[in-house]
Amino acid sequence: MSYLAFNLLLAIVWMFLTGNLSVGGFIVGFIVGFIGLAFSRHVLGSGNYIRGVAGIFRLLAVFLYELIVANLQLARDILRPVPPFKPGFISFDVRDLPPLETVLLANMISLTPGTVTVDSDDDGFTLYIHTVYAQDPEKIRQGIRNFANLIHGALGGEPYDPTQEVT
Repeated sequence: MSYLAFNLLLAIVWMFLTGNLSVGGFIVGFIVGFIGLAFSRHVLGSGNYIRGVAGIFRLLAVFLYELIVANLQLARDILRPVPPFKPGFISFDVRDLPPLETVLLANMISLTPGTVTVDSDDDGFTLYIHTVYAQDPEKIRQGIRNFANLIHGALGGEPYDPTQEVT
């Protein structure tokens, strides 16, 4: 049985044991089941599942934070008499990302205000991104690499080393 299915079963059992047959009861049961699996990960071997779920929550938390900050920053800059925009295109190397992670990264970039993934090259190794804040392309690439690491961690992998050269 997969650990996700076991966690869902624990959430349902929790709902019936507490008598709270609601979405809130299910969420509390899922969290309690997750904590139980985390404490028994050495016995059950659920370490990858725990890392994956924790990675998903970390990715969602960081993405929501970045989304709010980007919205506020863009709104502030639009309301300025002279907006500090320097629109431009940057390229981002994704040859170390599997296709699913590349698609998730491209969509997360496009969801963030002020940036949009425009295209990829024919072999799928480079994303082309338009941003209204192209003053410092390396800073933008570093932020995108952080998202790529979070996506990779959410899918159960170890973070990529940004200092390692890709061949």
